[in-house]
Amino acid sequence: MDVYEELVRERGEGRSCALATIVNAVGSIPSYETAKMLVREDGTIAGTIGGGVPESEVIEAAKEVLASGKPKMVSFNLHGNPKLDTGMVCGGNLDVFIEPIVPAPVLYVFGAGHVGVLTARAARLAGLEVEVIDDRPEFAAKERFPDARKVHAEDFGLAMTRLRPNSHSLIFIATRCHEIDGFILRWAVDTPASYIGMIGSKRKVQTVFKELHAQGVTTEQFDRVHAPVGLDIGAATPEEIAIAVAAEMVACIHNAAAARPLMRNMLEVAKVRRIQPENTGDRGIAA
Repeated sequence: MDVYEELVRERGEGRSCALATIVNAVGSIPSYETAKMLVREDGTIAGTIGGGVPESEVIEAAKEVLASGKPKMVSFNLHGNPKLDTGMVCGGNLDVFIEPIVPAPVLYVFGAGHVGVLTARAARLAGLEVEVIDDRPEFAAKERFPDARKVHAEDFGLAMTRLRPNSHSLIFIATRCHEIDGFILRWAVDTPASYIGMIGSKRKVQTVFKELHAQGVTTEQFDRVHAPVGLDIGAATPEEIAIAVAAEMVACIHNAAAARPLMRNMLEVAKVRRIQPENTGDRGIAA
């Protein structure tokens, strides 16, 4: 199995992996110099650096690299080490460099209105891949989203049956009405996406919460949802909202807990008994 072909395939599927490469070898080692091994997120491998205990330890170290996102060097002294000598080595020193291979996260933008256009643009500047979904062909047009990797001009429900968000994906919901937003959110909370954000005022968010709660959405599922969406920078215009939303996505990707979101999650809004009128209006302005 070709390691590089597997690496490209894993990246194409939006999954992270770790590449382990022998970078230094002195004496006899259980593989050839510069041998490579790919370690997938589930711990399975492609290629080999020689097998045995060293390879097992490299796989465990690769899992740590995937969790931290930071490369690591692992060294072995194979000479006269009963723990490492399993009858397949003659002695030597081995250094293995393990690096994370992390694909660009994919952002699914539901709603191709004004805020959708601006948020997609900001997300692309931040290095995210973008796919846009809207059931209005005049809005979901490649000309409006020239940098998107894909634009889906079709029924939202049909599109959702075809999309496959993974744990690195982000979902942003900003359609033309709260009923459609709620319909998409109901689907989104059942995906493994790392970020789910829905645009809207506190009043709108509370309405959607009540409707979905009645449909069986659990507290744990709502706990994952950023709504109202975006960092608290006082955003009012569509351009400012797009910047606040993209910044929150970047903070989520980097686990920046110190960033100040408007709301930690949808539950905070749902627990508010009395909603005060808002100066900024409903952040569904883009629909």
